[in-house]
Amino acid sequence: MSEATRELVIVGVDNAAFGPLLEVLEEREIISAEQLSLLETDEREVDPKVFANRNIPVQSLEKFAFNDRQVVILLGSGEAVETAMGAAEKSGAWILDAANNTRGDESAVLVHPMFNSGDLASAERRVVALPSAGAAMVAEALTPLKDKLQAVEVQLNQPVSALGKAAIDAMAAQTAHMFSGQEAEIDPEIGHRLAFNQLSACEAILASGHTLSELTLVHDLRRLLGDAVAVDATINTVSVFHGQLANVSIGLTQDVDVKKVRALLSNGAGLKMVEKPSAENALGRDVTLIGRLRQSLLSKRQLNLCAVSDNLRKDVAINCAQIAHLLLKNY
Repeated sequence: MSEATRELVIVGVDNAAFGPLLEVLEEREIISAEQLSLLETDEREVDPKVFANRNIPVQSLEKFAFNDRQVVILLGSGEAVETAMGAAEKSGAWILDAANNTRGDESAVLVHPMFNSGDLASAERRVVALPSAGAAMVAEALTPLKDKLQAVEVQLNQPVSALGKAAIDAMAAQTAHMFSGQEAEIDPEIGHRLAFNQLSACEAILASGHTLSELTLVHDLRRLLGDAVAVDATINTVSVFHGQLANVSIGLTQDVDVKKVRALLSNGAGLKMVEKPSAENALGRDVTLIGRLRQSLLSKRQLNLCAVSDNLRKDVAINCAQIAHLLLKNY
């Protein structure tokens, strides 16, 4: 089946990553406008979206017919998406889940295009899970040290966009209210104000003391780095719209010279060393910025570093586009 006959279907045009994904698909000329279908989960009328100078209509998910020539990217979640995912898989379509619909399902192959794209060939099902944005960034940052890793502890400062478009809109409204001297409304699901705030957790706390997103980050990192690496994670939410920052503590199997580690990271694919990385400097870029590399005062086998990236473009949109391109071309 030729690539020209294939179709890319995106479910969830209201997702925060949708715009960056369209941009990457167009920049890299992965598909033509004729190959693209856009779906929304509810029945409301949605304006067409512009792609490659063409207006692409947004169709109803419920009425859409899936087939085996399609690669379906799931940006949305919920009952309707889960039903559609079952229909798409039954039809023989490839499914790329970027919204945690397959969280906890070990039969869905977890793929990062830099690490294990070859696993697509031996996938048990035509269902591919995308690593969480935080896991994707940290795994890329640690790739040059992969054979030296013993333990990794991550403190991820995630932006509000990691919570979805509704959270972005809520923080924008809260900011506007506060600047005009009004009291900001608090999102009842989160229980805290998003604007001008830092949250230690924005989800329910589980019996272990972690949130589900923290355990997902741990799970994804272990699948990417290997089960021999011990991993723990904390996710804080900070009052910025886009761009994630992680402070990472690395336990190594042996003493390593910091200068040699710096050289390894400087030559890492998709990495750029900077003195003081900031989320703002990462926005719109296709690299992960690494900095603040230093030896821990606790142990000679422990290093600390900071990694930042554009969570929507770099760690969702680009990874989605690369995997979709492989599926369209080779599978």
